Amino acid sequence: MGTTQSTCPRDGFPMLRINGQWVCVAEYLDRCIGQRRIVDVMQRGETFYYVFENGHALPLLCYCCGESLVIKDLEQARRDMVGRRLESMSTGPVTLQDGSEITQFCLELSKKGLLSRGVSTAVAIEAAVRMHHPADCPYRDRSKSPAKKRRRR
Repeated sequence: MGTTQSTCPRDGFPMLRINGQWVCVAEYLDRCIGQRRIVDVMQRGETFYYVFENGHALPLLCYCCGESLVIKDLEQARRDMVGRRLESMSTGPVTLQDGSEITQFCLELSKKGLLSRGVSTAVAIEAAVRMHHPADCPYRDRSKSPAKKRRRR
């Protein structure tokens, strides 16, 4: 899992170590899923994911503990989320029950129609580290990809 370091000098979002490099979490997510439509909400093991039209799957992790968020009604979540786009991201301080303060990271998702409202989903910034990338994504971790097979001649 990535660890956090200070904040991005350009926009103030937290920095994460991903694939051996320090990157701004917002810039990283924007490159992979910014303005992309959610096409599914799925569960793999205990973890739920937003699946985007370009094949990325972002795990929904609790912003305060990093554990998987719980979705009680997966079909309702699909109806609510499919068709929305990741428009932007935001951060802000939140005081937990024990009095400690942490930074909450939110995905700002589009409206679904004329009369609907946008949705904000708080997730752990480490979700970016655990995001599943399609094979053609230049930002995926190449060390986890299977080795190419040699062709026999």
